[in-house]
Amino acid sequence: MKAAASPLAVLALLALLAGAAGAAAQSSDDDTALPPVPKPRFTVVDGDTVKFGPQVVRLFGIDAPERSQTCDDGQWRAGTLARKALEEFIAGRPVTCRLVDPDRKTRPPVAQCFAGEDDLQEKMVSAGWAWALPVNGKDPYGVDERDAALRKVGIHAHKCMPPAEWRAMVRREALKREQGG
Repeated sequence: MKAAASPLAVLALLALLAGAAGAAAQSSDDDTALPPVPKPRFTVVDGDTVKFGPQVVRLFGIDAPERSQTCDDGQWRAGTLARKALEEFIAGRPVTCRLVDPDRKTRPPVAQCFAGEDDLQEKMVSAGWAWALPVNGKDPYGVDERDAALRKVGIHAHKCMPPAEWRAMVRREALKREQGG
């Protein structure tokens, strides 16, 4: 079941603002209505993260290369290409997301997102722009990842490190620099 709007926090805020606007318009003495609440601006942050206005949302069940992550010893810009691929899969269509994991204090909410009827997570993994992440013992995009690896597309055609390993490596290197090594 797909939601008709963005993540819960944004949806709740928009509903609250719309309700307030409607109440104000009904109670106004001069019959003037407030202008409609604008839809939040949608942007692609990277290959597995989008924003609806200020609300950051992580895509469910996938991990794409980080924005600055490269592969093939720095010769292939996987992070930049993954972001571009997600933008192309959306192709200007409206995006809807179904909240899967509520907002935690240190992390953005996780949602399964669609452009039209297209499952954006499946598209990213199938095209080799993201790795599948098992969630609660299930691996909804594992078959798609294995197929992409067999076809050697995207990250599977290059010497790419999974993003979690890459982030750990970057942290180790930064710590070494801080310690003078």
